Amino acid sequence: MIKRKLNYHVFGFKILFFSLCLSITSCSKDEVAPQQEIAQEEEEEVVEEEEQNNFPRLTDNEDRFYTDNIPNTENTLQLSGIQSAADSNLLNQEILNLSNTGGGIIKITGGTYYLLDVKLRSNVQLKFDADVIIQPDLSGNTLNKNLNIFDIGNEFLVQNSAITNSQQNSVDSSTWFTVVIPTGDYRGVRVAEFSYAHNFQMSGLKIEDTNSVFSSIVLNLSDSNSKDEISNNGIIKDIIATDSHVGYGIVQIQAGITILFKNLDGEGGSTLRVETGVSTINMDNQLTVDDVVGRNIIGRFGDGVLTFSPHRVDQGRVDVENIVAINSTYAVRLAAGFLDNSGTLDNIGTFNNLSYVGNITCTGGNGAQIKSKDYPFFNCVDRQIIIDSLWNVDEESKSGKSIGVFRDNSSQASGCEDGCYEVNIENINITNDDFENGADYIINSMKINC
Repeated sequence: MIKRKLNYHVFGFKILFFSLCLSITSCSKDEVAPQQEIAQEEEEEVVEEEEQNNFPRLTDNEDRFYTDNIPNTENTLQLSGIQSAADSNLLNQEILNLSNTGGGIIKITGGTYYLLDVKLRSNVQLKFDADVIIQPDLSGNTLNKNLNIFDIGNEFLVQNSAITNSQQNSVDSSTWFTVVIPTGDYRGVRVAEFSYAHNFQMSGLKIEDTNSVFSSIVLNLSDSNSKDEISNNGIIKDIIATDSHVGYGIVQIQAGITILFKNLDGEGGSTLRVETGVSTINMDNQLTVDDVVGRNIIGRFGDGVLTFSPHRVDQGRVDVENIVAINSTYAVRLAAGFLDNSGTLDNIGTFNNLSYVGNITCTGGNGAQIKSKDYPFFNCVDRQIIIDSLWNVDEESKSGKSIGVFRDNSSQASGCEDGCYEVNIENINITNDDFENGADYIINSMKINC
């Protein structure tokens, strides 16, 4: 196990103590009421600590997650660019025909196209040139509806599929295609929803959001709501997103096994949200998340770059390394399980204690998306300034200063009583002192009564 250092900073003062094998999870929803502030007037002492990895890490070799079995037959499809259902219907028919004849690649060349409910099928890859812009087709009745641009496995199993830029696997963002999410009368928009997909890749895109509801890419149960129909063996990588809602971000995984998330760079919200709160998952205690690996996860001007929140279900292992937080409330939120308002399972969820979070670089500053549940970590003067300020566009957060590195209410050291678990943590690097608190670990007892 790993020894970790809890390094608490409270208004220029620091508390240092050690905890063995602490694990942290954070909640993106409910937190407990404010408690007394911790005060300590001793400067931090430099203490050497031994770190030992006595458990096997989850590996991040891409070959373990996805194998390109798609036939290398490429056809270019010319779309009209008219905002109507015509292009979606044409693309769906081409996908069906290609899948029925063994599969291949459909290439889309430069232009702006309006798509909705494009259903990917087995052995088919969509490739988009760098000068392609995709928007959701809002020409029909979208009032209060949840919209998907791409649907992978909601109605049937999809094996061997991919949605990528034309220069697949290029890390040069100038080669990536763009998805624009405009405002509208819809309830929420997902760029892609993976439900019952085996062996898939999505990569090479830039998402321009407008604080819309839902994470841009979601891994969820299929329409059957069966936990026997869960996506597995997939890669989601090389994605940039801007203007995300505080409660969402690039990816939320509710259901997925053996999934790699890599090179995700998000502005706003939580870049990688491992949160299993949908009611259909919380009906029984069969896990839906396991063998999930994250590498090179960046978040800017958001909430927490990485979020753990198991709600009612005991979930499996998550292994995330190389996290960069810039002007965000926290780098990582680790939430204890809790009995939410959805589902019927009488259980308080956890994550496997072999989960890991390492190599965290955190830069504090203004412009973080502050939720009301985090106001108690601000001193009384700064808190009132935030309360009196205008809401952000998402209407659920306000702009403020970074608080600390980890928000922890799931470990024993945090005072957790139910839904507790221990995440192995190592290598925290704080680059400046522009934080409201600045501690490595922010816990409930640090809340300030005003």
